[in-house]
Amino acid sequence: MSGQLQNSLRGQRGMSYWGWLMVVAVFGFVLTCVSKMGPAYIDAYYVDEGLRKLADNPTLRDMTRSEIKRELDRFFLINNVRGEPTKAVQVIRGADSMLVSVDYELRQPLIYNVDVIMKFNKQLNTSKAELCCEPLVDLEQFRKRD
Repeated sequence: MSGQLQNSLRGQRGMSYWGWLMVVAVFGFVLTCVSKMGPAYIDAYYVDEGLRKLADNPTLRDMTRSEIKRELDRFFLINNVRGEPTKAVQVIRGADSMLVSVDYELRQPLIYNVDVIMKFNKQLNTSKAELCCEPLVDLEQFRKRD
């Protein structure tokens, strides 16, 4: 009976030093990833919101490229979006619609020589405004011409 009791108590000791060290290391790694990559995803959220707000603008079709960029820049300034998203705004006019694209990629150093590359592609097509902000058009064909 005492052997069974001793085995039962040994199973209830809890995690060892190495177990706790592993838990802390995993938690630290997850916290590092969130702190390094989180701001980029917050910016992408605000880019999405800016395009949705632009889609709700009734005078969008009458706006010039510079007015559209100025409107997005104002939204980005209010929401503290800086860097690549603000530089990547592209407006392409078609015969009966307009495409506003914010397509960019960020390289964020994670640990020592390990980098994380994050790609974001948000598009507003005025002919399909309800599908904002999913990429509907491959912009590679337009980049080759520019």
